[in-house]
Amino acid sequence: MTPSGSSPARPKVLYLLGTQRGGTTIAGRLIGQLPGFVFVGELRKLWQVGLAEGRNCGCGKSYEACEVWSAVLPEVVGATEMAAMQRWQEAAAPDRRSSLRAWRLAHSSAMGHSPAVRSYADLLASTYVALAEATEARVIVDSSKLPADALVVSGLENVEPFFIELVRDPRGTVYSAIRRSGDRAPFHPRQGVGGSAGWLVRHIAAAALRRRVGPDRSMVVTYEDLVADPQRILGEIAAFLGEPALERRVVVEGKVDLDVAHTPIGDGRFGPVSVSLVHDDRWVTALSRADRMVVSTLTRPLARHYGYLRLPPANTGA
Repeated sequence: MTPSGSSPARPKVLYLLGTQRGGTTIAGRLIGQLPGFVFVGELRKLWQVGLAEGRNCGCGKSYEACEVWSAVLPEVVGATEMAAMQRWQEAAAPDRRSSLRAWRLAHSSAMGHSPAVRSYADLLASTYVALAEATEARVIVDSSKLPADALVVSGLENVEPFFIELVRDPRGTVYSAIRRSGDRAPFHPRQGVGGSAGWLVRHIAAAALRRRVGPDRSMVVTYEDLVADPQRILGEIAAFLGEPALERRVVVEGKVDLDVAHTPIGDGRFGPVSVSLVHDDRWVTALSRADRMVVSTLTRPLARHYGYLRLPPANTGA
């Protein structure tokens, strides 16, 4: 992140919607390289995991020793009990069935502002503002992904919320989950069906949220486009948020130097690093015909809407 000199009184929050194994982490870290932007990872994990389990920041330091969280947490936590913060979050934006809750709320006239939801909204808003002050950033990039969480963010008054729905080919998403599991079986019906269902409900809910907030506050970015032409996509994102045009190339000859990311959890996994930006398309040749058929069949209508499955990759039998 390039400091802006001072944080605005009402910082912008860029919330990334997407799926597990959908590319939100690399997308968030790339966007965080823009001047005045800072990537904070999955902020929603701060209360349920980071503080509750005594995790370290993504920089590797404890919260007390981290230059960012040591300044932020006293401002937002204070004497509030951990159990109370967790109850607020579970009531407002639960991990389970987050997409279904978000879809229902996005189609209702009321946002369901119970006392718990209001308390969680206040907690989120104060955290974003404190993060902007501690990092001198104009834009906080939050990759928490969940539609219900994003719906709460859309109603915050102390920040300017913006949303990107990051979409990845469902076949690539499912293959990434299979590969991570280490399962070498020739057919993976559980991952295929479950991954396809998760991809569908998450993006249906994200689309409902985007319709609610409108095109001035939301946009769609595909993982494939971001990796293929990062400079163009990053420029479009900066313009979308009303931020200055890029003056330098973030990715040079396929490589990018990523700054340290002060994420709520990470235990040192988000230190400064130089990485090669490569499109992970191993699924094209490695995903079995049976798995590919399951995913393609289940996700076809929505996948076509996002520009996938129009033509099968060559020599895959999809």
